[in-house]
Amino acid sequence: MKKFAVIVHGQNFLIQDQEDKFPALREFYIHAYPEAETAEVAEGKALELVRELMKARKMVRNAPENVPVLLIDECLEVAEWPDCSRPLSGFVFIEASKKG
Repeated sequence: MKKFAVIVHGQNFLIQDQEDKFPALREFYIHAYPEAETAEVAEGKALELVRELMKARKMVRNAPENVPVLLIDECLEVAEWPDCSRPLSGFVFIEASKKG
């Protein structure tokens, strides 16, 4: 199997983590490192890893009519992964830009 480094960009996420008193609208980036036969399969695996982590941490507070979005920012085949022992890096959160 080939090794991939995938950057996932989350948009429109109403996040409430343990330290937050109130949820805030945020974007984030996170790196995933899946093994797959093709880049397309690697992208799907990366998205699933992020969804499962967010579900486990119970972070997302979006209402059903305010859907968050996960996008693939970049997907590269790599010879070796960076020195890490897990399939996901940590989240890098940023305040969501105001539209309008």
